[in-house]
Amino acid sequence: MRWKKFKEKNVLMNYTVMLLPHSQKKPIHFKIPVWVFGMFFLMIMTLVGGVLFFAGSTHQLRQVEFEKQQIELEWQKISEQKQQIEDENEDLKLAREQQEQELEQLEQKTVDTITELKKLTSRENEIRSQIGLDTVDLDDLDGLEEDASLQVASNDGDVNIVQKNLDMLRAGMSEQYQNYDALTGRIADYQKEQFRQDVVDYALQFVGNPYVYGGTNPNTGADCSGFTRYVMSHAAGVSLSRTAAQQSKTGPGISESDVKPGDLVFYGSGSYVNHVAIYIGNGKVVHASNERTGIKVSGWKYRTPVKIVNVLGD
Repeated sequence: MRWKKFKEKNVLMNYTVMLLPHSQKKPIHFKIPVWVFGMFFLMIMTLVGGVLFFAGSTHQLRQVEFEKQQIELEWQKISEQKQQIEDENEDLKLAREQQEQELEQLEQKTVDTITELKKLTSRENEIRSQIGLDTVDLDDLDGLEEDASLQVASNDGDVNIVQKNLDMLRAGMSEQYQNYDALTGRIADYQKEQFRQDVVDYALQFVGNPYVYGGTNPNTGADCSGFTRYVMSHAAGVSLSRTAAQQSKTGPGISESDVKPGDLVFYGSGSYVNHVAIYIGNGKVVHASNERTGIKVSGWKYRTPVKIVNVLGD
C-alpha cells in the first residue's frame, strides 16, 4: 500500500507537452515514470560512451599504425645499414686480396729486377774485361737482395715498403743501364779500333815481299793497288777496284785530322792519282813501293797526299 502511494507520488513525473501548438488550444499533459527517464538517460550515456570509445579506439589504432610505420622505417634503415656494412666488409676483403696480390707481384718484380741487375752487371763486367777496366763486385747486389727479403718478411704485406725497395732497385738498374750504355759505346769504339788494327796487322805481314807491276797477290808480289785490293778484300771484306785512280773514287775524301788506321792514302799530282798506301797509325803507311824496295813501311808524308778515303766505315 505504501509502495503504491510512493510510486504514485514519487515515481511518476508530470510533464506538460504542447503538441501541435498551432492546431491545439490546450496543452497535453502526460506522466513519465522515473525509471523510464533513467533508462533513457542510461541509453544516452551508453551511446555517448560508445561514441567516445570508438573515437578513442580509432585514435589508438591510428597511433599504433603510425608507430608500426615508424618501426618499419627504422627496420628498413637498419637493414640498409646492415647491407652497407656487409658491402663494406666485402670491399675490404677484396681490397685486402688485391693488396696481397700486389704484394706478391711486387715481390716477384723485386726478384726479377735483382736478377736482371745481376745479368746486366755480369755483361758490364764482360765489357770491362774486354777493354781492360776493373770489374764490378756482385756482393753488393747479393746484400741488396737479402735486405729486400728481410724488408718484405718483416713488414707482413706492407706494399709501400716493397714498392720503396723496388724503386731503389730500379734506380740502381737505371744507373747500371747508363753505365752499360756508356760501356757499350766504348766497346763499340774499341771493336772498330780493333777491326782497323786487324786490317793493319794483316797488311804488315806482307812487309818485305816483292813489288810486281800488275801483281795482285802480296804473297808472290803485287803493285800498290793490287796490294790494297788484296788486303781489304781478305781482312775487311771490302771490294775495291783494280787501279789506284779507281780506288780513290770509292768514297768521299776525309781531312788529314780525321785519318785513322786502315784508311787509304792516295798520292799523285793535282787531281791525278798514281799511288795508294794503307795508313797504319803514328804517321806511317804500308805500301807496295817499287821494285827496288818492295812492300814496306814509310812515313805517310814521304810524298804529299792528294786524297784520303775511309773505305772501312765508322
